[in-house]
Amino acid sequence: MKYTYTLMTLLSALLIAPISFAGHHYGGHGCMMSTWDMTEMDSNQDKMLSLEEYSDGYQESLSKSFDMIDTNQDGMVDEKEWNEIRDIHGVMTN
Repeated sequence: MKYTYTLMTLLSALLIAPISFAGHHYGGHGCMMSTWDMTEMDSNQDKMLSLEEYSDGYQESLSKSFDMIDTNQDGMVDEKEWNEIRDIHGVMTN
């Protein structure tokens, strides 16, 4: 159970981490934003971004990150795939 919790926590952190960088890096360094053109993100064209519109900008990069981990492309990350990505990035668990 503890291993499952740790695994899910790491997966969540890996998938959510790009969002935490929004607005903290200037000049595009370190940001996962697919576009900085607000009109592209503003789907209802009200010149304001809702959380949904803003987060949709990250969906593509999150999907690519997940697909990178999901090497057999079955839509699920199994333990073998997770351990492989951990090993590649040198992430240790107890």
